[in-house]
Amino acid sequence: MTEYSGLPLSERLRDAWRELRNPYFNWRFRVKFRLKRCCRAWDYAMDTISAEDAREILYDCDQIAGCHPLLTLTVEDTLEQALEDYHDHPELRRLIEDGCSYVGRKWECYGDYLYEARRWAIDRAAEYATGEGIVLRLRELDDPSGVPEEQQT
Repeated sequence: MTEYSGLPLSERLRDAWRELRNPYFNWRFRVKFRLKRCCRAWDYAMDTISAEDAREILYDCDQIAGCHPLLTLTVEDTLEQALEDYHDHPELRRLIEDGCSYVGRKWECYGDYLYEARRWAIDRAAEYATGEGIVLRLRELDDPSGVPEEQQT
């Protein structure tokens, strides 16, 4: 690696360009990139893929498929929005996952798309909860703290 202290910017840029043109650097970069993709593919094939790696695969496939989604309905964001309406419940995450899965298959866009998609997924999760006998308590609209009145002092 070249020592850059004291060199003018033009010389530092020229040295950096030479390093990038180095065939060994390019080969090492390509091998590292492909090895990461192979590891993700292996994890996918073995059904041990992480959520982050699954998103990376989707991103990698966007260019090839020619599909560039502008809106992404995620369980995390929808759960965060649902917690603005409902108190936390042990089953809420699973219900939101089911709601997002349903909405993802049925969604058609008209208007404030992402907000509406999340609202639909939350409503669907509430329907699932009712069907399973799970009680989700609504937060009071005039109580920003989210603490039930009986627990307030």
